[in-house]
Order: sequence, then structure tokens, then C-alpha cells
Amino acid sequence: MRKRRMPAVAAGAVAVATVLVAGPAAAMSGGQPVPAPDPAPWVATLALAGDGSLLQRAGCGGALIAPDRVVTAAHCVDQVDPSGQEVHVGARVLSTDPGETRRIRGVSVRPGYRIIPSPANPDDPNDSTAADDLAVILLDRPVTDIAPLPVADRRPAAGTEVSLFAHGTTGHAGADFRDDVLHRGDLTTLRPNDCTAGTPGTVDTPSVWCAQDTAGTGVTGCFQDSGSPLVAWTEGRPRLVGLFSFGGETAGKACGTPSAQYAADTTGLRRWLFAPRLPLEPYPAGAPEVTGSATVGGTLHCAPPVWSRSRGDRPESIGYGWATVTRAGPFELPTPIGGADADTLTLGADLAGQRVACVVTAATRPVP
Repeated sequence: MRKRRMPAVAAGAVAVATVLVAGPAAAMSGGQPVPAPDPAPWVATLALAGDGSLLQRAGCGGALIAPDRVVTAAHCVDQVDPSGQEVHVGARVLSTDPGETRRIRGVSVRPGYRIIPSPANPDDPNDSTAADDLAVILLDRPVTDIAPLPVADRRPAAGTEVSLFAHGTTGHAGADFRDDVLHRGDLTTLRPNDCTAGTPGTVDTPSVWCAQDTAGTGVTGCFQDSGSPLVAWTEGRPRLVGLFSFGGETAGKACGTPSAQYAADTTGLRRWLFAPRLPLEPYPAGAPEVTGSATVGGTLHCAPPVWSRSRGDRPESIGYGWATVTRAGPFELPTPIGGADADTLTLGADLAGQRVACVVTAATRPVP
């Protein structure tokens, strides 16, 4: 996870404010609105904590698999401060129905999770794929009035019909840029060879399977809902078989363009998903402290926060970085400052007037 403190680089006193950012996300373009009463109340939505419309604050998706836990894509919580996030379960219409709201009491990332740069274009993160892209979010209070989604114990065979439930962007500009109402898109699973042939990126077939819209209705991945559940149907009842991880963007294809869609495999992981004591990522009990002079030529120093012993495990490694920050709606978007990988930063003239964030990265494993 990461925690940030942000001063303004200008003459005068240092102004400090906490910066929270959502992780990368992708979602569904196409599909059909899910009608009321909601047949998929177990769909979860991750969002920045706040009082504004959930339609503007929402990010990744997920699924309620137990009263006190939601499963999502690991890249949705990687390098994201959990203390500034919240989870909404059963929010069918984001603008009017926030569902059951819970804060996060802990995050556990699947061992082996990693981002894999594309061999064809290793410098572009949008072309990257992922392996073991799963994380469990522990909720601060159980959700007792929504039945959890059962987890299948077997990967769907090629040719199986599966459904993606997501609140993603539509791939269109304008007022309809996002699916306010929960959407369902139907796909058909592909053979492993077709999955690897569908992208120049590396597909970790032990932890990833794929599916595609073979009916030509335009169901593809887009932005804002990585972690959204894919279900297979048994006697008309849904079973969780995967979470949306990446899609056609790894092959240079835009939203709505026919392409394979790749899921992190949740099947066969009951022991990990429902373990009574999961290893937890570090959880900040406060914010880092930035001191120094926020003037050109001055030096800033960043001290890490205190880590909560009840919500996360003790960090084994702590890394530092600095970034300039711009705002897009409720989101603060950092751009790393090249070479700024220490706990101090000397401010050059190129940073005059800009907002700068101290980035603290903590992990229960070495930080690369």
C-alpha cells in the first residue's frame, strides 16, 4: 500500500494535505442493465471514501463471498491507501443507491501476484498483464442482509457461458461515459491456446482464463471495474469463477472492439479465500509527516506513518518516492518525479507552483 502527504511548492509555509488515489481499473462496455429487484446483490464497488455521488467516486468492482469479506483484483488495492477507501455492496444504481457501505479493516493480496510487462511494449503499463491478480478485503462490519456469492471449485471449461457483472465506463464520451446501472455481459470461455493468441502480452495460464463475446453484442473490458465478478451458472444459480483482470487493451484494442477478456481464476482457492487468519498488507494508522522548506532550492523530508498492528502486519520494507499531483474530479493523480526515490527531495525550479506528494510504499515483502 501507499500513503501520501502533499505540500505546495511555492514561497511561504508548507501546506500539507493527504492524497489518496484509486488503482488502475477496467470494466465493461456493452451488456444489458440488470433490472430490479437486483438478482446480483453480491456485487461490490470500491470507492474513495467521501460524501459525493458514488457515481463519481467509484472505482473497481468485487464480490461479497462471506459476510465480512469481498474479493477483488489485487491491482485494485496494490499501492492504494485502504484507510481512504470504502466498499459498497449491492449498489445497483450508483447515483441513487449506495447499497451497504463498509470501511476496510484489512487487505490480503494473493501470494504470487505480479504485474507482467508486455514483451512487445514493456514501457507501457497499459499493455501489461497480471498473474494471481486477486485480493481479499476484510470489512469493518459484516453484511448480514445480503447472501454471499458462492465460489465455484472448478475452472469453467472452454465453451462455458459466463456472465460479467460490472459498473464500467461505456467507451463513449459525454454524459453516458459510465454505466450508472449495474450491467451484465455474457461471454463464452475460450481454450488456453486462444487466450495466449489473443494478446502479445504474457498470459499466466495457471492463474488466468479468458472468455469472449461470441454473439457480437460488443461486451468487452473498458475502464473503472477491474475486479468485477464473472459467474458461471449451475441450475440457474451463479457461482463465482473469476474476476476481471485485463482485456483487449493489452493487444492495443479499444473498448467495444472484439477481443478476449481475461479473468483471475478464483476456483480452487477456498483455503486461501476463507482462511480465518490471512496475512495482511501494512495499514497506516496515520499519515506521513512532511517537513522542510517548500520553496525552490529548499529540501523536504518525509517521515513514514505509524502502522496499525490490528489492521495490518508489520512492514518488512519501506520505500520512498515523490510525485507531482493533479486533480481529476475527486481523484488525485500522481506523476512520479524521476530519480526521487529517497526520503528527501530538493526542489528545483521545474517544480515551482506545483503540488508535490511524498509517496511511502510499505510491504510485508521487499519493495522493488
